[in-house]
Amino acid sequence: MISVLHSRTSKSAGEYVLAALRRSVSPAAAQAISPGMLRNVDAAIVVAVDVPDAWGDALVEWLSKPRNKLIVFGRLPTALAAYLGCREGAWPQAFQEAARSPSAASRETAQSRAVVRYTGRAEHLGGRMWVRPFERFDFTDEWNNLGFGAIRADGSIWAVSAPIDAPEDTRLASVTIDDERVFTYAALWERDAASVLWFNRPVGPIDSFEWRLVENFVSSHRSDRTVCQPVLSEIPWGYDAAITSRLDCDEDVESARPLWDAYRRLGIPFSLAVHTTNLGSDVNHGILRELAADPHAAILSHTATHAPNWGGSYEAALLEGRESMGLIERVTQEAVRYAVSPFHQSPAYALEALSDAGYDGCIGGIIRNDPEFLIARGGALAGLPAGFVGHSQQTMLHGDCMLASGDPLAVFKQAFDLAFETRTLFGYLDHPFSERYQYGWPTEAGRIDAHEKFVAYMSACAGNPLFMNEETALDFLRARSFASVVADTDGLRVQLSPTVTTPFAMTVEWRGESMQVTNGMRLT
Repeated sequence: MISVLHSRTSKSAGEYVLAALRRSVSPAAAQAISPGMLRNVDAAIVVAVDVPDAWGDALVEWLSKPRNKLIVFGRLPTALAAYLGCREGAWPQAFQEAARSPSAASRETAQSRAVVRYTGRAEHLGGRMWVRPFERFDFTDEWNNLGFGAIRADGSIWAVSAPIDAPEDTRLASVTIDDERVFTYAALWERDAASVLWFNRPVGPIDSFEWRLVENFVSSHRSDRTVCQPVLSEIPWGYDAAITSRLDCDEDVESARPLWDAYRRLGIPFSLAVHTTNLGSDVNHGILRELAADPHAAILSHTATHAPNWGGSYEAALLEGRESMGLIERVTQEAVRYAVSPFHQSPAYALEALSDAGYDGCIGGIIRNDPEFLIARGGALAGLPAGFVGHSQQTMLHGDCMLASGDPLAVFKQAFDLAFETRTLFGYLDHPFSERYQYGWPTEAGRIDAHEKFVAYMSACAGNPLFMNEETALDFLRARSFASVVADTDGLRVQLSPTVTTPFAMTVEWRGESMQVTNGMRLT
């Protein structure tokens, strides 16, 4: 069991962190606790989220107990900072400016001067010498095709917490500005009795591939000496990569046909998200009916009118979701269970409205807004009912984002590489052409060629990749969100839902091993 510790003032960050942990270890395996629970020896893995100074002595005392693991996100209480040998400095000049990125020009990338740079010590947790800019863009000031969110310098829960330096031999990552190191971003301490992992941000890396370090820390780090908590992987058993893609039909549907034909030639499942204003023309009905009859294809809602922020209110979002669902079902005679957010904008009220409208989940996530929906792992969301899942898919395969120099696909390949090495379910998107706009693609043939080359790259990198349509992928995440890892008298037991199912077996990672999940299996 992982115990999450936060105060009233850090409640928001604490709830996001708790939800992120539950997406990795199952809802039954992570809970919020009071500081008094630190006296309970069963609290062997604790995550302290931006906790106050007053709790520092209790955390230091708790660390003296054998086999414990502590993760700290954000504030290091004074007593704990002293125990770990940290020292606080001063903020760099013009830090907020350094944390922001300029907009990206067409076919180029842009990034902030402030960057997180990992050291070789990240290998202790299955990472490497990654580089994560505080903010980066591939399309204007909206999309980051590498998939992670923004680290701020504004005092919010998404910002770095303090200009603290950890001892050099403990540093996992540092913040640099113009390649000059300024303070520590992440650190790892080993004590005889315990291990400590710290990220200098109240929400930690919940919005990034770096979350893999947290998973490896709790599931396998020092497994011979410390407690380990199993992690349920996003990658189904028997595969080393999981990939899903789609077209968002903002302005046309029928023009998706050439790319659909290409994906059928490749034997790759296909998905369309349909903005139902397009269904006012009968010319767009035929392809939808064909897709509905294709067992390898999926159709999702992309709202009724493609209104920014789902119309700006819960009531508007509820109407958008219901109208879209009803019209697609009338055309296809098939139920629509999942939605894609317009512009990837996914405010909390819209997610609540989709859940209330009967959807089983939503795809969105973009660095520009709604940071709480940029989630490293797909699954259940903070504050929403069980059975509704989210998945972040920020990689936009557009002609506007193909690099003008070097390998045009370099960023997309890097995005997949990060997902592959961190065992992340990878999603990417494009749009059908319309009379008004071709999304930076000179020709349909050129676009199809880029898609085929990207599929070939992913297929060559992975030994046994699994390509899924969006509905199949979200169904897997939904079934995984109902799985439980619970303690019993013989150790740990994995329990699967008898009603929310998936055709793919799940994978559990524990003590450095990966195993196929069977219902009721025991881990001892």
